[in-house]
Amino acid sequence: MAVERFNLTFNSQMANMPIIYNIGQKFQVVTVIERANISEEAGWAQVAFNGTGEEIQRAIADLNTIGVFVSPLELAVVA
Repeated sequence: MAVERFNLTFNSQMANMPIIYNIGQKFQVVTVIERANISEEAGWAQVAFNGTGEEIQRAIADLNTIGVFVSPLELAVVA
């Protein structure tokens, strides 16, 4: 199982849609919302997807088809 973190950005028309919930239902991916902000103009959410690499990629492709912009989050390591 892999854990990958992403930033999801979406427009105001999607703000009331269960986008993240639907990913967990459609694919074998456990979704964890780490942080989010939704306004009348737009919204974003930082999420972690837990699952196989293949299922995570399928989930991302699905998000892209509905107009959600998905970008990977890089972890900064401070020494």
